[in-house]
Amino acid sequence: MNTKEAKQSVVTFVEGSTSVVGDGWEVSDGPGLGKCGRSLGQEGVSYVYAMVRSASADPKADVVAVERHWKELGVTTERYQSGGADPILGVRGRGGPVSSSDFRADPRGYTIDSTSLCAPGDFDEMSRDSLG
Repeated sequence: MNTKEAKQSVVTFVEGSTSVVGDGWEVSDGPGLGKCGRSLGQEGVSYVYAMVRSASADPKADVVAVERHWKELGVTTERYQSGGADPILGVRGRGGPVSSSDFRADPRGYTIDSTSLCAPGDFDEMSRDSLG
């Protein structure tokens, strides 16, 4: 996977994930460039992308829908929830078309974010190029 494919894959993954819980999503971050490690100590680059929207009336159903969608894409999932009387629900993912993903169904607002697979690239050089 090259850097262009890595960037596109994380955008496609996040935007596809948002579609299973409805409309109204906005980009909150990215796709932003990050560092990652490849085999034998080689550095590479990854992209992080996040979208947000207001919460729906049924966060539990939305977590189930996102988890089902991710499993269909080959993502290994794990549900979680915070403590307290009104817990925040969510699901984390590893693998599939991206390195990691998270859907946080907070009553104050939803967030889906993901990190692409690591692609060969020089973070410092690419960061300088994006500034120019």
